[in-house]
Amino acid sequence: MMKLFLIFLLLLSLLGIEQARADAAVGAVIGDPTGLSARVGLDGQHSIEGALAYSSSHYEGLHVHGTYLWDRARSFATTEGPLDLYYGLGLRLISINKGDRDGEIAFGPRAPLGLLYNFHNPNIEVFGEVSLAMDLTPKTDVDLDVGIGVRVRF
Repeated sequence: MMKLFLIFLLLLSLLGIEQARADAAVGAVIGDPTGLSARVGLDGQHSIEGALAYSSSHYEGLHVHGTYLWDRARSFATTEGPLDLYYGLGLRLISINKGDRDGEIAFGPRAPLGLLYNFHNPNIEVFGEVSLAMDLTPKTDVDLDVGIGVRVRF
């Protein structure tokens, strides 16, 4: 009887829990790096973002990064809806394929700061981002990535 009561309490408590609204988006980013971009919402205030792209400035080569984002850090009102400021912390990796470091891997943390605007018809988001990156390998160095992009939300 006690087990049934505990199961009933558990089910009753689950009825009051609302599932967090998480969205996902896939698209492209142009700048440095240039390539595919994706974002997955974790809840209303956080998401994970990543890119599979090509870097063409400091180190040239395949660029992969992943970042944990704090969404809506600040919102700016516009006539069409809010423009959201976000920031984050993540890692980037560049497989260098040109220059004196050809064949080496650049790896280190990245910290982006960006603006994101959501359109609702069509269901797309546009963003602009500046990201400070610190390469720990093959040598310690600082780099700045800048890009604009568009992603389709689903």
